[in-house]
Amino acid sequence: MGAGAATLAALALLIMHLGCEPEMRKGGPRAEGAKGGPVLLFCANNEGVLAACGCPSNPSGGLAKRQDLIEHFRRTRSAVVLVDAGDLFSDRKNDIKAAYIARVVAKSGYDAIGLGDQEFMLGADMLRRLQRDERIPFLCANVRDAAGEHVAPPHRILDVAGLKIGVFAVIADQVYGWPPMEWRTGLKVDPPATVARREVEALKACDLVVALSHQPIDETRALARDVPGIHVVVSGHDETALLKPERIGTALVVGTGQAGRILGALSLARGKDGRPGLEQTLTELSARVPDSKWVMDQYWAYVKEAKDAPPPDWNLTGIPDRFDTAEACGKCHEAELKQWRGTRHARAYESLRKAGRQDDPECVLCHTMGFGRPGGFVSMQATPALGRVTCQACHIVDSDHDEKKIEPAPSINISSRLCMSCHGPVQDPDFDYFVYKPKVQHRKSN
Repeated sequence: MGAGAATLAALALLIMHLGCEPEMRKGGPRAEGAKGGPVLLFCANNEGVLAACGCPSNPSGGLAKRQDLIEHFRRTRSAVVLVDAGDLFSDRKNDIKAAYIARVVAKSGYDAIGLGDQEFMLGADMLRRLQRDERIPFLCANVRDAAGEHVAPPHRILDVAGLKIGVFAVIADQVYGWPPMEWRTGLKVDPPATVARREVEALKACDLVVALSHQPIDETRALARDVPGIHVVVSGHDETALLKPERIGTALVVGTGQAGRILGALSLARGKDGRPGLEQTLTELSARVPDSKWVMDQYWAYVKEAKDAPPPDWNLTGIPDRFDTAEACGKCHEAELKQWRGTRHARAYESLRKAGRQDDPECVLCHTMGFGRPGGFVSMQATPALGRVTCQACHIVDSDHDEKKIEPAPSINISSRLCMSCHGPVQDPDFDYFVYKPKVQHRKSN
């Protein structure tokens, strides 16, 4: 995590010009004058975030900040093509939020969205309804349903500033996530490279062929190497942020990395040979990038509706038989209870209230114990003692584990994976397990 955080911190200031050394720039207020030439905007891995987390660590990413920057490009460029390589929606089941994301995406005017595994978790019927009713331009060339029909169109052809741009999308035939989430049930997934060759042939009359590749980065690179005729490959799902585009075969491979924190731009211009020339810019959607007001309005409308709805099924693992208070554990572990009271975990709900996100169910999930589960947190009025991150967040046992002769096994339970279930790249992008673990770790008794 330390290396990843350092990479993203460097990326926050980065502008790249192909063939030039990187220059530094940070997202923020931008001067607007005469309109520049057309631009291809690319992004991926939004992870279902409408608005950046309200935590003070480094709020970044989210559709609200992304939309502000998109609108800036639309005001300052003669034409904008907007593509996304997938995982716009969350990997956590939340039907209310999915509906709001769909509304925002529909209004944002995307030109092409490659289906990711997190989109497929919505189900083929829902994806088709969103395409029909919301006019969301999903693409996927290598996935068919049981009847042999494409779940989404394989490609689109766009006419932009005298250029004909063809866009297609493919996804790897594999399960993602932890625990693994099977999205392929009832679907047939053809080999991405085989299908990509067919798509390149169908789009050979285009000036620019863009592939949206929802695969691990090595497989995306292999696609670029093995399928000639692609000009731009946008990497999706993979966490790798390509600080400098990679020239592989005929293609330029670009990628914005994890958690939707970056918006990429390729400025389009014809070179002396008549082919499109490309110049790349990456901008981190940091706290210096404003939030789009209309997207924030949608976010707060979602929070208002979700607040009064039953909590979603989070499909979490490691749930204890019942939820106990820290004080119940402290009857036997007095020193540990005293140490815990000095940590931020003991004041988790208060920090949520200070950020104004106490009604967002996804925020409440990580700032309380057992929210949405039988016997878990309900509200600060009904269950105040569970309005904190208590012992069971790290030790998945009950307070009577000694009577049951169950060992809490802290060396097994406390891991970076466990911590990152809440301190992930979306909620806490600068989290470093090795830095923060000592802040909550119990001191050994003499």
